[in-house]
Amino acid sequence: MSTIQEYRQIVRNQDRFEGALRKRGDIQRDIAYFEANIGKVGTTEALMKDDKLYRFVMEAFDLGSQTFARGLIRKVLNEGVADPKSTANRMTDPKFKEMATILGFKENGGASLKEPKIVKAIVDRFVDVKMEVAADETNPAVRLALYFQRRAPGLSNWFQVLGDAPLQKVVFTALDIPDAAALQDVDRLAEKLSAKFDIKDFKDPAKLQKLLDRFAAMYDLRNDSSATSATMPSIGPISRGGRASIISIDPSITMSLMSFPRF
Repeated sequence: MSTIQEYRQIVRNQDRFEGALRKRGDIQRDIAYFEANIGKVGTTEALMKDDKLYRFVMEAFDLGSQTFARGLIRKVLNEGVADPKSTANRMTDPKFKEMATILGFKENGGASLKEPKIVKAIVDRFVDVKMEVAADETNPAVRLALYFQRRAPGLSNWFQVLGDAPLQKVVFTALDIPDAAALQDVDRLAEKLSAKFDIKDFKDPAKLQKLLDRFAAMYDLRNDSSATSATMPSIGPISRGGRASIISIDPSITMSLMSFPRF
């Protein structure tokens, strides 16, 4: 099955896939523990002392690969986001600032974690990430597409894309930009991307879908049976198995491949 077929199948049945994940015993236990205990946490140290809560939060904010960087995470959460010079505000990856903002240990002593809607939002994010990880087991490109679909509407500038390796991979693949282009001056690269796309277009579901269709087709054109997920940027654990070469490209996106703006 091609990347675009796998991706569309998951999108069409997203509620069903998420429902199945929430019924898994391990995920049910993780969610129940988080919901029962996160409201008791008001400091960074309290969060880190509870390894189950800490790992849940890190996964929910797409920072599972940084779980062992406790010194960095401590600075991010303790310094908060009010100071423009804080660690969270200086990080290239916006997910650190997002986590510090929502947890709010510096600003409000974690009071937001007592709000049911905030707790639910974190749980929903945790399930989304788990679904993306599950997709990676058969095709890492589908995981990238789902990740991009989830984060793209919240992007406000191209520096956020260039500072997030998976987001950058999707855009570079869709536009057939060589990976070496990432070595260019970041301001110049962002300017080139801005000339091709209005970042606000990511909030338009139809335009976002067009980009992801293009990414899926280009990914399959670039990769054959010798390709492995080791070539993909990490968003956490990435499977190492190879995948079958593409047999055909969905004809519904043929015109998109021909007319999509090139870099």
